[in-house]
Formats: sequence, structure tokens, C-alpha cells
Amino acid sequence: MNHAKPKPLGTPRAICPVCRTTTYSLGGIHPQCAATRADKVPTRAKIKEIKQPSRQQWTKRCPRCKRDLHVRRVMCDCGHCFQPKAAG
Repeated sequence: MNHAKPKPLGTPRAICPVCRTTTYSLGGIHPQCAATRADKVPTRAKIKEIKQPSRQQWTKRCPRCKRDLHVRRVMCDCGHCFQPKAAG
């Protein structure tokens, strides 16, 4: 006897990218898996907070060349003077 395996009648179901099981939803991902994935992905605001190093309390930034300098520096290497101009 020659018995061949039956062929599937429809198209194969999509596999959820999170849990790797067959999904029957239209988007191809389970709703609960989509919520889990959304919780794990950082937002842009969190990414900016993570990437920017905190500036030290003893530094200040030159508005001209954007360098971080020590607080006691009066003049930057680019020529910007941090002293307020005397009114007179």
C-alpha cells in the first residue's frame, strides 16, 4: 500500500514573532504579545535620556563652540568671554 500524507487545504498560518507559535489574528501577532513587545521597546524620550551623559556641576558650556569648560574659566579658547560686560 502506498499512503501519502495529506496536503494542507489552506495557506499556512502566520507565526507570532514574539512567542513563536501559530497565531490566528489578522496582524500576525497575538494581542498580548504585542502589548508585551510595546512595554519592552524604549520610547525616544528614554533613548535620549540614556544617551546623554550628565554634565558635571563644575563645568559650563560655551555658547559659541559648545565645549564643556571648567566653571572658573573666564575665557574660552574660541574667544568667548564669560564675564558680563560692565555697563557704563
